[in-house]
Amino acid sequence: MASKYIAPQQDIRSFTCPHCNTVSQMQFDRHQFHEDFQGNGEYVHVSNVLTIARCQTCGKKIIWNDDDYIYPEIVASEPNSDMPGSVRTLYNEAALIYNKSPRAACALLRLAVERLCNELGETGKIDTMIGSLVKKGLPVIVQKALDAVRVIGNKAVHPGQIAFDVDDKSTAETLMKLLNIIAERLITEPKEIDCIFDALPQSVKDSIEKRDK
Repeated sequence: MASKYIAPQQDIRSFTCPHCNTVSQMQFDRHQFHEDFQGNGEYVHVSNVLTIARCQTCGKKIIWNDDDYIYPEIVASEPNSDMPGSVRTLYNEAALIYNKSPRAACALLRLAVERLCNELGETGKIDTMIGSLVKKGLPVIVQKALDAVRVIGNKAVHPGQIAFDVDDKSTAETLMKLLNIIAERLITEPKEIDCIFDALPQSVKDSIEKRDK
């Protein structure tokens, strides 16, 4: 099961530490800096706030300059352990770069969505594959979310169009969450149910199998 992930934010007291990757309480300190300098014959006053959160689990620091997150590089939530290797490779590569290059990460993650559909036995266009997965148990709400991020991505790569406000970190995070949801619902949960069934006495299993014929 994918671990719970809470993105670092200045206005909450606990989130996933990008150092130790655990949801931890944070101790905050804020320092305001002022600077005066002369430009074009006028004095200019500049101030900024440095916000430092110290993780209560590992003791390491997370830093913002005003509203900009600057340290350390945020690591995305771990992929579902049952995610197929070919999909996990794309997921992990996107997770490493999505802070610096959201557009590249989103491209990798959309490819991962298609690859996961293939691993689950689907072929054809992405619309057809997603629709088939819904029939196999994928929640309709996940289909809507997948369709949204896929359509947005297609618009972003039309010839002559560059939409920098489309493939952002938020879209990358959404795609990673959706990949984990799909793996959880269609791989992990059936596997856990099979384990439960295998643990039943043979007489009970024979009775269930006979009933289902």
